[in-house]
Amino acid sequence: MSKTKRILAFALAAVLAVVVLTGCKSIAQKVFGSSNEVQEDDTTQWAVLSSDPLMLDGIADTTAKYATARANGALNIVFNGIWSRQTEYFTVPSGLLSIYGCGTTDGGAQKFKVSLWKKVDGGAQYVDNTTFYFSADGQNYHCDIDNLDPNASYRVTISYDSSRYYLYGLMKVEGIG
Repeated sequence: MSKTKRILAFALAAVLAVVVLTGCKSIAQKVFGSSNEVQEDDTTQWAVLSSDPLMLDGIADTTAKYATARANGALNIVFNGIWSRQTEYFTVPSGLLSIYGCGTTDGGAQKFKVSLWKKVDGGAQYVDNTTFYFSADGQNYHCDIDNLDPNASYRVTISYDSSRYYLYGLMKVEGIG
């Protein structure tokens, strides 16, 4: 029995040594600034500040929770107190979509995001690299999404990552068919 206890104690000591040394390695890497971990690049795309005024044609009630209107090759959108909304589908004959928008929040995150989805059999598929973040500071911002298929149907999703606070704003999606 005594020999079994010694073997068990030795095995436990070996396991503890491995655990401690593994922890020391990561601490040493942090202290000396070296690591085997690969740093990920920040690929967040931000809409750029725009001096273009945001004029929405065709929206009768700008206080509506969510309203859209098509006018002059653009989809105009107003949203008041939302977390997320999707537009109806549209085409992009030129292959270039320009999105202008502004928004504010009643607290929480100070940004909202816009992304593009393509209609496919059985639903919608996210279009890679089409998520843009807009600062929710009440100023106008702009982003372009190009190289789109003129024969495909797309929709825009507006979302605000909060379940407690709401997003208010305007948006114009230019280049639709």
